[in-house]
Amino acid sequence: METWARFVWNGDSLLPGPFPLDDVRLSSRPLHIEFRRNGRGGLPLDALRILIPSWDKVQFDPDGFSHREVMDLLLLGAERVCIDIWASDKEIELGHAVTERVLLRERLPTELNALYLTDELFPRLKELSHLGPGGILLVGRKKGDVGFVHDRLPRDILASFDWWLAPDEGNEVPLKNRGSVTGWVLDGSRLVGGSQ
Repeated sequence: METWARFVWNGDSLLPGPFPLDDVRLSSRPLHIEFRRNGRGGLPLDALRILIPSWDKVQFDPDGFSHREVMDLLLLGAERVCIDIWASDKEIELGHAVTERVLLRERLPTELNALYLTDELFPRLKELSHLGPGGILLVGRKKGDVGFVHDRLPRDILASFDWWLAPDEGNEVPLKNRGSVTGWVLDGSRLVGGSQ
């Protein structure tokens, strides 16, 4: 099971912290870096072209719906790149057709309930199980939501994907079936050692 240090891109630093982008401690762990841009605005590709080689391993969540962004980040040296599960099937298929290193991402809604799971999320996951990408990152926004969803996944969906979990708590959470988890994406500041 893998553990990646989760950060949010903040222009000239990573949060929580802040950690300057050239902080040597960032090269000591695999990094998961999120961009919070609601699918709008460009990615800082010029800065990333310089930074990615200085980090150990890095995967990105560009908060996007386009296979082009996925490809741009992979070409710069990213280990894996996320695409939203609600992106069009065509965008997901195009990204996956080029590489296995596409990770589907579901950012759970703040008003999570069982109806969302049964009427929206589970049907979408069943559709995606036939498109190709084999991994899903489940991102929490409230305490307890990642465990709530993971514990309610139907067996066929659970078995269809490698599961990466990013709980809002920032640390591992209790689960009924921990064996299905491929990786944890946890609070970067705690994992890397606090800010300077």
